[in-house]
Amino acid sequence: MMTDNNSCGNYIFDRSCVEIDLDALKHNFEEIKKATTPGTGILAVVKADAYGHGAIEIAKTLIDSGAAGLCLATIDEAVELRKHGIDVPMMTLGFTDPTRFKDAVKYDVEQSVYSYEIARELSEEALAQGKTCKIHIKLDTGMGRIGFKTDGSETEEIVKACTLPGIEPYGVFSHFAVADTDDDEYTKEQYRRFMNQIEELGAKGIRFTKRHICNSAGILRFPEMHLDLVRAGIILYGLMPPGCPKPVVDIDLKPVMNWYAKVIHVKTVPVGATISYGRHFTAERPTEVTTVGIGYADGLSRKLSNGFELVIGGKKCPIIGNICMDMCMVDTTDLEERPKVGDKVTVFGSERSADELADALGTINYEITCDVGKRVRRLYVGG
Repeated sequence: MMTDNNSCGNYIFDRSCVEIDLDALKHNFEEIKKATTPGTGILAVVKADAYGHGAIEIAKTLIDSGAAGLCLATIDEAVELRKHGIDVPMMTLGFTDPTRFKDAVKYDVEQSVYSYEIARELSEEALAQGKTCKIHIKLDTGMGRIGFKTDGSETEEIVKACTLPGIEPYGVFSHFAVADTDDDEYTKEQYRRFMNQIEELGAKGIRFTKRHICNSAGILRFPEMHLDLVRAGIILYGLMPPGCPKPVVDIDLKPVMNWYAKVIHVKTVPVGATISYGRHFTAERPTEVTTVGIGYADGLSRKLSNGFELVIGGKKCPIIGNICMDMCMVDTTDLEERPKVGDKVTVFGSERSADELADALGTINYEITCDVGKRVRRLYVGG
């Protein structure tokens, strides 16, 4: 708990902040390590600004904790980390525009390859720079997004891609579609397709240093599929994949992100008074209206208007009226202790899970942390 109403941890904030607990992050990594087969490396997924947590500090902490490498979504995410002195292996998981292959090779960012044309253009760029480009062959085993087919029809194309000059076929990977559900047969079928395609490529002389298919749910539920690397994502940040069945091993995760705001005004309105745009709330009793310095521009969805609760003084208080761009109002009439300007307001974190917001919005916890706005200051504690 914070000891200063005007602080997030030990730091001053004016409207809203997220406190990123690096000790919780380290704890989660150790828990994931316990659940991972010995000898299997852990790739830390820090794409989308580390799911909204801030990629630079998160990446540094995870590297210090023993991560084998980092997974990004875009070349710009990787270049930013390189420019901040992070020199561990990095790979992009999806699409990189060919116009950015120059940066991919220059900054030693391992690329996902799912067509011969991608490999050919990477080969040409690597030769132009006098370097070797490590690639990870992406296989579509049933996700249906990107990847070479695994029915044997594109085996020769993969072979051609892997034997181009300037190319090192370092890794091969795929992605589970339903490892976080009880449809285990589909997951097992994806794994079977993956391993069969690797075996077929091996028969043609193509062998990979690293094979990886397990995401967060795969790590926790299918240890027999861990292979050379696993990719830890949402569980790093202390959240479970929504709906995920019980893990094979017990795992104790701690939320890394705590989102706080501040009370900026308190007043009492009479019966019949209306609140906010559209006048969708009318006071049926004298109502204490507490205005909070957070709105939809900060990432608090307007869909949470009129009913969702924020936590003040350890008690849940309902939002009344529509959430505004920079502010929202809550009913604090029933609080035993009157709120005052500067008091802390909790959106989610250790005191209340991000899953509650996700459930209220009909989405998943991944989206909740990613949607916290850039103008909300990230403050790092612990570590």
